[in-house]
Amino acid sequence: MSAATTAAWAAAVLVAVASAVALAVLLRQRDRARAELTRTDALTGLGNRRALHETATALLDHDGDLGLLLLDLDGFKDVNDALGHAAGDEVLVQVARVLTATLGDRGTLTRLGGDEFAVLVPDPGPDADLEVLAKRLLAALAVGGFHAGVVPLDLQGSIGIAVAGPDGRSSGELLQHADVAMYVAKRSRAGVLRYDAASDPHSAGGLELMGQLRTAMEEDQLALHYQPKVSGDGARLLGFEALVRWDHPTRGLLQPADFLPLVERTHLIHALTRWVMLTALRQAATWRAQGVHTTMAVNVSAVSLDAGLLGVVEEALALTRWSPQDLVLEITETAIIQDPARARATVALLRERGVRVAVDDFGAGSTSLVHLRGLAVHELKIDRQFVSDLVAHPEDDVIVSSVIALAHRLGLVVVAEGVETLAAADRLSALGCDELQGFFFARPLPAAQALAWARAEGLTGAVVEVR
Repeated sequence: MSAATTAAWAAAVLVAVASAVALAVLLRQRDRARAELTRTDALTGLGNRRALHETATALLDHDGDLGLLLLDLDGFKDVNDALGHAAGDEVLVQVARVLTATLGDRGTLTRLGGDEFAVLVPDPGPDADLEVLAKRLLAALAVGGFHAGVVPLDLQGSIGIAVAGPDGRSSGELLQHADVAMYVAKRSRAGVLRYDAASDPHSAGGLELMGQLRTAMEEDQLALHYQPKVSGDGARLLGFEALVRWDHPTRGLLQPADFLPLVERTHLIHALTRWVMLTALRQAATWRAQGVHTTMAVNVSAVSLDAGLLGVVEEALALTRWSPQDLVLEITETAIIQDPARARATVALLRERGVRVAVDDFGAGSTSLVHLRGLAVHELKIDRQFVSDLVAHPEDDVIVSSVIALAHRLGLVVVAEGVETLAAADRLSALGCDELQGFFFARPLPAAQALAWARAEGLTGAVVEVR
């Protein structure tokens, strides 16, 4: 073989080798790109659920010190329903940018799907640090300046926190437990909550608490406290709202937020609704025999808002001989948002029976007065977040005055909850609010103390006004 032939052959070999190497590099780059695509959310460019799992698993295998925050936007379904999914996607991209900027290098943000985001926080430190971080993310949402096209939007969220070790030892357990905490935070409007096994119906603690609740209903560990509702001028007692408490033998007096979110995930909610309804109306009937004439308001869970509720109401009215127009059932905005058709049908049945229905916590969620068209309710309860600082914040005054005026035009009675000062009570009265409720008048009280309060205030002979 000549030198020229040898050189040509060597060159050909080098070209072939170089081509093979280049092809291998291209294939590896393609595989890496494909792998990265499987770990990336196409809409926001953030990591997705798979990326969360792989990153969390690597961190847990390394030193096991990890915190997980699960964030869900409140009422985001309304954005998609009203403006379309394209507009919703536009807003989600903006949310991703705001959360990324707020988070900085403190953790890794991923989008799990829909309006749900997760944050992995290595070396999370004390629980208080995670809670501060979570609240910073929610605060960033509140001032995010979001918009869909030219439509400005205000967004809020709820965050559940889970920490590796006490709350789980795998990415799946942490995500599941953070989801439980997020649900409880959303239901109780707490904003941010750390996972608590007692609030998880699938945990040993949750199962134990549910077993104890069955016993509590049988052994009179449950009690109702009653908070008065007075006329707008504060001169007349118009009604009481019944609020359930659990005198737990080892954990002390539990508030509704401590156990109701758990109960709502089980069939016990129906038994609890029946117990509250009967107990409240029996107490109201007793007071009426003693000269205290008021309405009685009972809260109804979104889970219980179905045709079966009418049977519970009929039974309670029959057993206590209570007049239906003196019973007020309070439903939350959440109940309306979750299933508007079912809410309308159930409310219509209750109204036909003569029972009054109130929309509770109005303004806390994403409904508006437009949602109330076709919903045969009688009352609107303005959420305490707009009432408690009414005098100090002019924007709250504008919101409250507008809601009162529009609600009155719809023929609705307006109740303000969370009245804590004389100044707030006077301002609400001046705005034409029909009923007031809050600590300024009285905290929720056991039955005997509620009766003593009414007598001390000289309000025992108030006449119930049916409007």
